[in-house]
Amino acid sequence: MAQILDLSTIYTQEQIETAKQGSDTLDELPAGGYICKVINAILNNDPEKGRQNIELQVDIAEGDYAGYFQKLSDRWGFWGLRGWMSFKESELGRFEKTCMAFMNSNPGLVFNPFVKGGVDVDKLIGKKIGVVTGKEQYKSNSGDTRDKNVVSYFTEISKIKEGKFRIPKPKLLPETPEGGFMAVTDGAEAIPFS
Repeated sequence: MAQILDLSTIYTQEQIETAKQGSDTLDELPAGGYICKVINAILNNDPEKGRQNIELQVDIAEGDYAGYFQKLSDRWGFWGLRGWMSFKESELGRFEKTCMAFMNSNPGLVFNPFVKGGVDVDKLIGKKIGVVTGKEQYKSNSGDTRDKNVVSYFTEISKIKEGKFRIPKPKLLPETPEGGFMAVTDGAEAIPFS
């Protein structure tokens, strides 16, 4: 006798369509070097709040993972890969290197915010740049430990193509023993309780 499975008697058509959309999962993006395109550039200049940077939302522009973060955004409604070009005084050297990487990766682009009058940050939108990503652990709302992709640094596209970049070690959450308390170490004195 034939065994017939008829899911239409168990699930509504809406449930079936939702499940089909959810099955189109993306492979996890490995840490590495990617040629990316700037999707959005946001200037944050509020020294009192410690925010002196250009936030760059980037997506992979070439290769097997092209459009990866746009697909995630379409599904979940947030942008998953952001990097910052800090122009705090202590970061000016790195900031200048990133500006040079943009200009060397995009012939004809002039992006020199060190000149009087400055530059329009929107000039970076649509431009390509090399991005080295790493992994960082975080706690989800449900309490699970998960990994996310983070921009470790920006570099010239030629360095990505030549493999001249270093992938950072993953940033792991500190281990916490059961009960949620961490041991005090490194020569710390005991805290007296009375």
